[in-house]
Amino acid sequence: NYGDNHFERNNNKNEPKIPFIAHEEWRETVNYLCDSRRPLTALRSLYPCVDFSPCIHDHDPLWEKYQQIHGCHETHTKLRESNDPQGLLERAHKAWKVVLERPERRLALVGHSAFFMHMFTPLFEELEGVVRYEDEEVEELMRGKGRFENCELRSVLVDFPL
Repeated sequence: NYGDNHFERNNNKNEPKIPFIAHEEWRETVNYLCDSRRPLTALRSLYPCVDFSPCIHDHDPLWEKYQQIHGCHETHTKLRESNDPQGLLERAHKAWKVVLERPERRLALVGHSAFFMHMFTPLFEELEGVVRYEDEEVEELMRGKGRFENCELRSVLVDFPL
């Protein structure tokens, strides 16, 4: 059980705590049962230092959406959301909107490799252009490298038009 003080930046009382905020938009792609999330009541109990207020449903609405389309995980064992380019496009736009609306100038986005892969190395024409690269060298770094490795860190500068 992580206490409220677990994620303090330092012991200086004048320094603000770093906010940890959960958003449905930045979660893993929803393909297999392991990609579904626990109820918010359980997550809030397990992680009291995380602000789950942007998540409005106790149940997992994204998993339920694809379960209604494809059926239960026992009968549909193939990709769900990753075969839905329009759904991924809409979620990608919502995810970047969350970032755009944050007051902080520096953020750490923590997520899962499949969603980041769809954001930075789009597999579908619909997702092309969601992220633009400063130059060919940066694009090669992000796209040419391919899949994110486990626990891999990639730094990105996001420049939103005003």
